[in-house]
Parts: sequence; C-alpha cells; structure tokens
Amino acid sequence: MDTSLAILVVDDSKVDRTLLANMFSGSYSLLEARSGREALEIMAHEKVDVVVLDIGMEGMDGFEVISAMKADPALAGVPIVVETSEHAHEEASLLAGADDFIVKPFNPVVVRKRVENIVIKHVLERERLQMEVQKNELLASRRASELLFAAEHDSLTGLYNRSAFFRKTAAYLAERPSEDYTVVQFDIERFKVINELYGSEKGDEVLLAIAGALRESVQDIGTYGRMEADRFAMCLPRAYATEKAFEQPLAAALERTGLDRQIVLCYGMYEVVDRSMPVDIMCDRANLALRSIKGNYNEHLALYDGVMHQAFVAERELLDEGGRALLDGQFEPFIQPIFDLSTGKLASAEALVRWRHPAKGLVAPGAFMPFFENNGFIVKLDGYIRESVCKILFRMAELGIECPPVSVNVSRLEFYDPNLCQNLIDLVTRYGIDPSKLRLEITESAYADNMPQLLEAMDELQRFGFTVLMDDFGAGYSSLSMLRDVSVDMIKLDMRFLSHEDEGVQSRERNILQAIIPMAKSLGLPIIAEGVETGGQASFLKKVGCDFVQGYLYARPLPQDEYIALVSDAARGAFAFGEEG
Repeated sequence: MDTSLAILVVDDSKVDRTLLANMFSGSYSLLEARSGREALEIMAHEKVDVVVLDIGMEGMDGFEVISAMKADPALAGVPIVVETSEHAHEEASLLAGADDFIVKPFNPVVVRKRVENIVIKHVLERERLQMEVQKNELLASRRASELLFAAEHDSLTGLYNRSAFFRKTAAYLAERPSEDYTVVQFDIERFKVINELYGSEKGDEVLLAIAGALRESVQDIGTYGRMEADRFAMCLPRAYATEKAFEQPLAAALERTGLDRQIVLCYGMYEVVDRSMPVDIMCDRANLALRSIKGNYNEHLALYDGVMHQAFVAERELLDEGGRALLDGQFEPFIQPIFDLSTGKLASAEALVRWRHPAKGLVAPGAFMPFFENNGFIVKLDGYIRESVCKILFRMAELGIECPPVSVNVSRLEFYDPNLCQNLIDLVTRYGIDPSKLRLEITESAYADNMPQLLEAMDELQRFGFTVLMDDFGAGYSSLSMLRDVSVDMIKLDMRFLSHEDEGVQSRERNILQAIIPMAKSLGLPIIAEGVETGGQASFLKKVGCDFVQGYLYARPLPQDEYIALVSDAARGAFAFGEEG
C-alpha cells in the first residue's frame, strides 16, 4: 500500500495498539490515540485516511466516536473499521456508520485484508470524485470561456464586437503610452447592393475575407473589431495608418472573393491625441470623418479635423433645437399643388415641411432635413406633418371645400415600426378623413432597404384605401425591377433626368424618359414629374405622355391659408394653368 496514506489506530490498550501498529507498519503512515477524545483531537489537525477504532473503550467509547465523526462534515467521509470482541457489537457498529469490523483476538491476515479493502474502496472513490470535480471544473471553465468569447466576439467573423473593441483598445493604448496611434473606421460603399445582387452568403463571404485580412495584417500591431453590419474598426500605429499599409492586405483578400472591382472601402481616421478620451468617442470621430466622404466616389479616405467636430456640434445643437421646435409648433406644412398636364387643372398636392424659426425666420428643408434623416428625428417630424395635414383636410371639409388628395412622406425608418399601419389607419379615422385623400409617398430607396416588411405594410394600407406613391423614381439603382415586384399606385419621377436649361432635354435624358414613361403607363401607373421649372421641360413631358406635373413653373409650396384659397378658386373654375403654365 501507499505509505502516504495515514491510518489512525484508536485503542485504550497499549498491547492492542502495538499489535495493530506492527501489522500496518511499512504499509501506512501510522498515528495512535489512547482515547476517543484524543482521536478527535488528532483528526482535527492531521490528515487521516482510515480509522481503526476499538468499540469498547473506557470513557468515550467507539460508538460515540463514530457519532462525532459522522456529525462533522470534515470527518464524515473518513472510513472506519471497528475492532471488537463481542458479536453484538459487529452489527451495531455497522448500523452506526462503520465500514467494517475486525475481531479480537486479531488474525493478522484478516485484519490487513479487511483494512486494505476498505482503504482501496475509499481511495478509489475519492479519486473518482476528485476526477469528477476536476472534469466539472474543466467543463465550467470551458463553458465560461465560451460565454466570454460569445460576449466579446462577433458571431459571424469572430472579431471583437463593438463593446469589446472599446475595452481592448483602451487597455492596449494604456499599455503603450509613448507610441502614437490612429483609430480607423471603414465600411463597404453600398454593401446592400452586394447582398441583393449576389445573396447574403456572398455578402458574408466578403465580411469574412475582411476579417481574415485584419487578423493577418493587424493582429500583432494593434486592435481590430466589427462594429456592426459592414462597419469595422482598427487601432493602428500612426505610421502604419498614415502609409495606408492596411489597404493592400484588404484589397488582396477582397480580390479572392471575385468581387474586388465592385467593392469600394471607405475609411475615416482619427489620430489619438488625448489618451484619456474614451475609445467610443475616438471611434465617433473616425466615423465623422468616414461620413464626410460617403457617396463621394472620388474620395475614399478622410482624416478627422476640427471642422468636422464643429459640424458635429452644430448637428447636435440642431437636433436639440428641433426637438424643442416640434413641441412649440414651429414646423408647419407648406402645400405644393400638382396639376394635370393635359388640362392644367389642380389634381392633387404634396405636403412639404418648413421651419418657422423664431430668430431665423422661415427655414428651408435643405438646412435641416439631411440631419434629421440621419439621426432618426425624421420619424417624429413626418408624423407631426401628417397629423397637421389631416387637420387641414378636416378644416376644409368643415368649410365645405372639396379638397384634392394631399401626399405626405413616410420615412423608410418607419417601416421597422410594427404599429405603422395601425397608426396611419387610426390617424385618418380620428379626423374622419377618406384614406384616399391622404396619399403616402415612399422614397424608392426604402423599397431596397426593407422590402419584405414594406410590401406587407403596403398591402395592408392599400386594402384600407390609402394610395401609395413611389417617390424619387429613377434615383436608385433598381427602379425598373421594382416596378415588377412592388404594387405601387403612382410614381413620382426623379427630375434629375431633366436638364434645367430651357432649350430642352439632352438626348440621353430624352431616351431614358421616353423608355420609362411608356413602360410605367403600360402598367397602369400614373406619373407625376416633380421639380418642373421650365416650359421646355413641360412641353417634353407632355409629349412623352407624363400625366401630372409639380414644380415652380406652376406653383411654389404655399402656406395652408393660401393653399385653401387656391383650392377654393379652382373649385369655382377660377384657377387653372395652361400648357405653358
């Protein structure tokens, strides 16, 4: 046996202790106790693997020792072999909790074998339990590592996620206080096009190629992660970033996808100056630089500077001011009439927002709408304008004026709201308005952004009686294919097709319009051309079969009182535009 195992012989007879000690000598490390209390005292301080216990000792007998050991969690598992000369004690000791017994006078062979069997049984069980504990600890550690990895890493690429990138980069910079670093954010220009043309699996392949390139080129010199969607971030030594050394590995990885010529990466960089600045703010500044070149096909990299910061502060102030302005009723709808091109009569109108600022006067949409579209405030503003239009329609009904339909905008962001349809239905119901009087303009880009959910919402709204217009038709990359898939009621033509010169329309533009308009009409879709400013444009539109026109040639957007007066005059036949406006 293993002499590292300790056996405690407890007996008030020195002769018996000596006999047993001689039997176990060389096989165990021996401890001796002359009484039950001494045995408990020894076990409180020494490691004991098995106890050989005289059951009939004076004072504290063996039964009391067994009881005390079983009551102590530290001793309850220690195996006990009792020694007895009375047959009655054999069964009683086993019932009390002993593991086995040996009979006096001792038979050395039997004593050694019985003790050995008990020791082997308990040692093996202890080792099994220890292995089980170690296994469970290993599994728990592995599971904890998996959970930690999942919490810190992007599920597709395995790169650090947004929050982990912030933490790891902060620690990385703190460990290198004397080196100069640059934070870079980059994304793929029009990544959604890749997903739509080639499928999401190909899109994922592109993202994985980028992740692989970052691991190979950045792993040993900086940090990197995936922020969201196709947006990635890196923290690199300034010299490496300045030399744009990261571009070549990324380009090589994208080339292997077979789509390299169709993939354009745009980069925004922020040079780290203040190490106390939170990394998320550094990334915001790199993102501001990135946003400054979005859509600019001649620039693919920008460095953050003070001008961008001032623009960001101005944008934040504009958003804060916009929130107050909405509460104060500073936004109001201006209504621009739409005319039948063949008769010159008023046919419908579009509601456009104006900001009547208490200090700046009437502010045109171009000064604030781009900011509101980027930060999501447009959702609140569109909802406010829609309700304002319903109030105008209700007022006109009370005055007995038959009002033509007025179209209002529905932002692409609103189609992520599961309550959108019900909100629109509740709106016209609340004001008692025929839903066909409140037309809904949805920009063409929205159809590409969230097609399934948008089509479901459109179907519900059209079944209720709303008319849906596709706005900015022709501005996007997939207008023609959309007409096959999207059941709009009307289209509004993007007038970027038309030259603003009065001499007419250039040949390429003419050919495009001559193809689009007949195609739309063959599908039974009325066409509204907006932004018509010259007689030459109007003549050409009429020639190619355009149905309705909207623009400064015919009427500017009007405050609600002026618009109501115009509708009243038109109803009496006192107002109409001829062919040339």
